[in-house]
Amino acid sequence: MRHASLASTVIALATPAFATVSNTLVADSYIRQSGSGSNARFYSVMDVYIQCSNSTDIVSSVFGVSAWNSSYTLNNGKTFQHSNNSSWMHATTGDWASWDSFVTTGAREQNVSSPKAYSAGLMTDQNFANGGVANAGTIQGNNAGWYPGIGATVATNPFCQAGYYNNETGAINTAKADKNISGNGITVGQSLNNLFMVGRFTIDVTGDAATANHTFAIRFAIAGKHNGTSTFTGSTGSVGRYPDADLRRARSRRRGTACAGRHVHATKALTKFPGGRPAVVVRLGSH
Repeated sequence: MRHASLASTVIALATPAFATVSNTLVADSYIRQSGSGSNARFYSVMDVYIQCSNSTDIVSSVFGVSAWNSSYTLNNGKTFQHSNNSSWMHATTGDWASWDSFVTTGAREQNVSSPKAYSAGLMTDQNFANGGVANAGTIQGNNAGWYPGIGATVATNPFCQAGYYNNETGAINTAKADKNISGNGITVGQSLNNLFMVGRFTIDVTGDAATANHTFAIRFAIAGKHNGTSTFTGSTGSVGRYPDADLRRARSRRRGTACAGRHVHATKALTKFPGGRPAVVVRLGSH
């Protein structure tokens, strides 16, 4: 894979924006810990959202997905992580972890009263070969997609609107990131108003070096309605960076003390999606 150096760190392809539902994806990236002491594991989580302008914007489906894990698949063999033998589909019963990977069309939670009916109706298309497979570590199949089987009208599925969570407070509508990651488009503590969630993508970073540079790229098509009235389809592209597995932080958490700060620098590289479509990949390092 060839990389050409660029001077910018924007998390989007240089393609025109839609009227109110943009082609820009943003990512809320954070670390979650499972267990403690010598049994502790650390998961680097990326929640991916479509950026919208209006609360009434509707996204009805996500399809034509090409997703791959760039540097960490090539170098470290990472795969996406699921908890309690779950799949990419929403967990409607059982015990799932806050870092559990899943795909979605708007709903930000699993296995709670409000999204349950929605989750039961979430569908994968025939191209998503392993959408219902337990512990699937990849998105398998060309042009995979998912959509709400209960439809994308407010009367049947309020999660189809970008502004469904706008009146919510607390963690459900606030960025979980505890540090700003250049290029991800979401800052620490910001509101998630008018952001439409399409999935949570998690990797296990237990024991990784702080300079592992784990990145993620995804491209797909979306369909919906601007302002809930004007029908559209279009493609989107984005990249993101996972938080580093900072061993100093991990050890400090086990001891209950603060960890040392780090300086982050960023570069940008040009690569291609499967099929030859260009994408911009953000590379960050620590010093």
